[in-house]
Amino acid sequence: ERKYWAIGFKNNAGGYELRNAFFKGSSTPKDVTTFEVGAKEVSVFEGFFDFLSYKAIEQNGQLPTNNFIILNSLAFFEKARPFMEQHAQVNLYLDRDQAGQNCTRHALSLGAKYKDHSKLYKHFKDLNEWVSHIGKSLKNGEQQKRKGLKL
Repeated sequence: ERKYWAIGFKNNAGGYELRNAFFKGSSTPKDVTTFEVGAKEVSVFEGFFDFLSYKAIEQNGQLPTNNFIILNSLAFFEKARPFMEQHAQVNLYLDRDQAGQNCTRHALSLGAKYKDHSKLYKHFKDLNEWVSHIGKSLKNGEQQKRKGLKL
């Protein structure tokens, strides 16, 4: 009698990454998700919310349009390499936790085409957390301006 809901992000094998406020999981089969628009560069993300955060920044005209791959798990990094290797540059936006940084170091050892962009959000867990923090900061700054407080 209970109703459950989640947002689903389809992967390349037809499975879904499922998310809600209380649940993070997937349906089978689990796989990577790619978006190809014919670009020479690819941007790589661990999860969908990091990708969506990137797209929000990109929408503001601050980032170039690339092909994209969402790993949906760092375990798929090697499986995703053939797609990455098709590109002149591979832009890494992996998490700043130990697993993400280990994967980034491994990728950088593979060649100069791999570029680490996690310095952008160096004081945060991932790109999504950084973008969320900026949004909160801007909102708080607007409230302070309205109250006549100097930022």
